[in-house]
Amino acid sequence: MSYLCRVLALNDFSFEFAGRYLFKQASWHIKPSEKIGLVGLNGTGKSTLLRLISGGFELREGTFSKPSDLRIGFLNQDLLSMDIGESVRDVVLSGRDDLVQLEHDIERLIEKIEVAYDDETMQRLSDAQERFGSLGGYEWHAEGDKILEGLGFPTPSLARPLREFSGGWRMRAMLGKLLLQAPDLLLLDEPTNHLDLPTIQWLEEYLANYEGTYVIVSHDPYFLDRTVNRVAEVAHQQVFHYKGNFSDYLEQKEERDSLMMRKYENQQDYIKQQMKFISRFRAKASKATAVQSRVKMLDKIDKIELRQDEKRDFDIRFNIRVAPGKVIADLRGVTKSYDELEILKASTAKIIRGDKIALVGANGKGKSTLLRMIFGSEPCGGIIEAGWNVEAAFFAQHQLEALNLKNDLLGELGTVSASYTDGELRTVLGCFLFSGDEVFKKVKVLSGGEKSRLALAKTLITQSNFLLLDEPTNHLDMFSTAVLAESLIDYEGSALIVSHDRSFINKVANKIWWIEEGVLREYPGNFEEYNEWNKQRSASKISLSKLHDGKKKPVTIAEKSPSSPSVLQEKNLAIGKNKVKKVEEAMHLKEAEMQQLEAVRLRVETQLLLPEIASDYQKLADFTQQYETVNQDYLKAKLAYEWFFEEWMLLQDS
Repeated sequence: MSYLCRVLALNDFSFEFAGRYLFKQASWHIKPSEKIGLVGLNGTGKSTLLRLISGGFELREGTFSKPSDLRIGFLNQDLLSMDIGESVRDVVLSGRDDLVQLEHDIERLIEKIEVAYDDETMQRLSDAQERFGSLGGYEWHAEGDKILEGLGFPTPSLARPLREFSGGWRMRAMLGKLLLQAPDLLLLDEPTNHLDLPTIQWLEEYLANYEGTYVIVSHDPYFLDRTVNRVAEVAHQQVFHYKGNFSDYLEQKEERDSLMMRKYENQQDYIKQQMKFISRFRAKASKATAVQSRVKMLDKIDKIELRQDEKRDFDIRFNIRVAPGKVIADLRGVTKSYDELEILKASTAKIIRGDKIALVGANGKGKSTLLRMIFGSEPCGGIIEAGWNVEAAFFAQHQLEALNLKNDLLGELGTVSASYTDGELRTVLGCFLFSGDEVFKKVKVLSGGEKSRLALAKTLITQSNFLLLDEPTNHLDMFSTAVLAESLIDYEGSALIVSHDRSFINKVANKIWWIEEGVLREYPGNFEEYNEWNKQRSASKISLSKLHDGKKKPVTIAEKSPSSPSVLQEKNLAIGKNKVKKVEEAMHLKEAEMQQLEAVRLRVETQLLLPEIASDYQKLADFTQQYETVNQDYLKAKLAYEWFFEEWMLLQDS
């Protein structure tokens, strides 16, 4: 496989689209083995740049050079509308058209030999089979199925025609085709848009081992941090280059902007001094030569242009009309099933005032269904009781149908409440990527993504005290997602959010919900803490399964997981005749430790709220550090308790 071995170069290129220049005398070189994240605000030309490289757009100003044998694979949103009758498996396997042709040739030669054997045909068959094997043909089908499995396709669905799947699943299949093809240069335009969290994590691992070069357009900082070693930023009609992942880019960009500001200020100060001299001595004949010298020098100076970020400062707040009671929603023994398909087993949970809950997990687990159940638009078993004074607002993609197509954007947003001024509505629309005269566009001419953003904006300004949001960031860029996150952090109401954007939910959520084995479960912390806890829990489960594989030798609790907390290793409980009792004792000890730590944590929290502490920086820092320490101890104790509890349950069943 010949990966990119020479530089792909765009030099001094300009590109005009719809009457305005997206790029002006810009340059970009892509080198071997670079893993590039292409970032920038919506409308700056990221997707256009990918189309220039892939040949979708023709470059008329500047030069574009690339190896003649360079194989480019391009995943773009246009593939959503493809209507293909072939099976999902065949579509993915067609990514290796060389193997498709070889397999066809081999089958034809075998059929010929079965009818009339001859040495020449046998030799051609042998050569074809040897070449087929050298190109990985005998692992080809298995590799295709492995990729499809990683992308979330159930094995029974692989024989179904692609046209029977929704746009999101079609996009997954086309991504699978490209991954199997393994082109020299892979161009991915928003690859995570239609993926759930487990699939995004699988894609991250796949790209980590990808041998070729790729460019990814993505609004997901978490994803970019784990997949790229270079960042190209499209801004001010140029392409700016940075080493490292997305977090490194943010640091370097801040340093660059700061340095540029200092240079600009120094130069402006220098120019002012020279202008003062010129103005003061312009009329004096004795200073004429010096004045003219300075005038010529200023004419020749290479002036620094201060490039401000192409964005406005948005500060929007989503207010609530009335304050609710302490309990927003009480779920007791809630169940859900469709005929024979059980979505949710009897589950119990509470949403408390101030909760910002992220509901995460794979597609098909019932996340969106649960949102509708809590909102009241989906019937279910058990009891879901809304709290006192709770006013809920729900956002999902199907709400696009409720938009009035005859209204313009400003008018449609204004139908929510008469208490907002046009200026306030414009600010909200600007946050959701509608600026200038775009606010007067009719709803009927909007794309699906634009309608989604408008429907989301309408939901958020209802002044409801409980928001249920189903994938709110799907059609937002990084800046708008960040503004939405900050607004939800400041939001005085409660929220339940389904999202696969890990950076977004890590900022907003203070609790994590997920559905495991049909039961709704809760983690009391942000996504980063949940993710770390889940990794340790998974490692523990693997160790527990080894413990119960039928071996008779005694095993200590500490041996179950090398990565388990030190407190588990200290116990070193032997599994013998009284193993149930010992595990039970350890479980109760850990439960008592949790209660003690919880009491300490509450005391420290109370101290942090005292005015005399909050106003004293040193005391505040000390108590904050104390809280973080005791909170970490509490979480470790809680994790250890859960491991002991799982072991106790296993021993009860054995």
